[in-house]
Amino acid sequence: MASVFKKARDRQRKGASWYIAYTDEHGRRRMVKGCPDKAATEAMARKLESEAELRRRGVIDPKADAYREHETRPLGGHLDDWHSYLIAKGSTSAHAEVSRKRVARLVALVCGARLESISPPPAGATREVRAAADRVIAGHLAAARLSDLTEGRIQPALATLRNSGTSRETINHHVRAIKAFSRWAWKDGRTREHALAHLATVNPESDRRHRRRSLTPEEATRLVNAAEHAPAYRGMSGSDRAMLYRVALATGFRREELRSLTLASFRLDSEPPVIVCEAAYTKNGHLAEQPIPETLAALLKPYLAQKSPGQVFGAMPATRTAEMIRRDLTAAGLDYETDSGVVDFHSLRVSYVSAVVRSGASVKTCQVLARHSTPALTIGVYAKASIHDLTGAVEALPDLTGQPDRTEAAKLAATGTDGRILAAQGQRAGDGMGRIVSETGGTTDVLSAASDQRKEKPETGLDASGRIESGVGRAGIEPATPGFSVLCSTS
Repeated sequence: MASVFKKARDRQRKGASWYIAYTDEHGRRRMVKGCPDKAATEAMARKLESEAELRRRGVIDPKADAYREHETRPLGGHLDDWHSYLIAKGSTSAHAEVSRKRVARLVALVCGARLESISPPPAGATREVRAAADRVIAGHLAAARLSDLTEGRIQPALATLRNSGTSRETINHHVRAIKAFSRWAWKDGRTREHALAHLATVNPESDRRHRRRSLTPEEATRLVNAAEHAPAYRGMSGSDRAMLYRVALATGFRREELRSLTLASFRLDSEPPVIVCEAAYTKNGHLAEQPIPETLAALLKPYLAQKSPGQVFGAMPATRTAEMIRRDLTAAGLDYETDSGVVDFHSLRVSYVSAVVRSGASVKTCQVLARHSTPALTIGVYAKASIHDLTGAVEALPDLTGQPDRTEAAKLAATGTDGRILAAQGQRAGDGMGRIVSETGGTTDVLSAASDQRKEKPETGLDASGRIESGVGRAGIEPATPGFSVLCSTS
């Protein structure tokens, strides 16, 4: 039974509060402060005792109490817990902090903050200016609650960002961050539902502010050669940058993945040679074993022999890598920005994926080498098709104009499979009839030619469709050399 009483020191004090002692649903004795009115406190005691009995019998869901308790907490406290959760699960501190700031900015807008008062201060702003913006956001986070995160209130906040000139891609970053926070609150038992599950991103293609382009093999070679003879940048020598670019172009590793590589990451004597990035440093959280060309492996051996244990590219700047590669582009006589886009450090990965796609590898192989969750991301976002690639494909379409058919030679030339282009690529040219044209004008049967190639290179073979594969027998995936193999030479 619940009891109502006053503490001994308050019995003679007028207006002192009464207290309630009752047994909760777990059988534990608890004490709760009531109010100066005894009758009201007795009513509270009866309610507490009744609710405890209902919980013991399962009539009241204990989760309801948890939801009510979480709702009383300021949203800023939940946001701090989410930030700690991101760090604990392996996210970088930079990712966790930027995600927190994006959610905080949207919450402040939901609570009526003016955008100019919470916008990131410009570079070089004083500490006082930055602190003022942080205080405004902190004040709104203290007033907000989890129930404020509804799609009906978030959409106007996103509209405020959009009307201020914020790019669509930046808005999408805010949407993903606030949805991730809402989903975490739901899964952690803090809200009854994922309130923002249906909040959608927008197509950023019509408003790209920062479009990356891929480097051609010739441009990549000029970049590497320029870096090789360039002065140090923020403690990283030119020769180290040249090797960094080679590895990035031959593996598609991201900036932080490259920084994590140690001497043990390079397995250059395996078949095929691979560079391994541990799961703790990859974006998808999986171990990455990227095959590399034999020529690059041969170039890496003497380079690594001079390195001490630790991170091979430890001198690589943690920030401002875009400025680093921009200086080397200038030294190489290449434009940082063209009509096709800009070249920053991540463009090296874009160049790698684009080269893999252009090599003719299957969609699945391209996805595996790019280490993407879906092939749509590989083909649709990273692979950059040049105008010459598109022209060749269009010229191969059937002629529906009623004009005389184009000659076989013209069709082959349009698709890039004529003898001249194949010869330039170091391959044998076909005559369109299943035979291989020799340099003297004679022909050789395709199977005989394939047999000759196997004698010269035992590791090559035929794929399931009868095509001659190049360097795939050892690696098990094609192509073994995705592109930019010219960068692996020392000339």
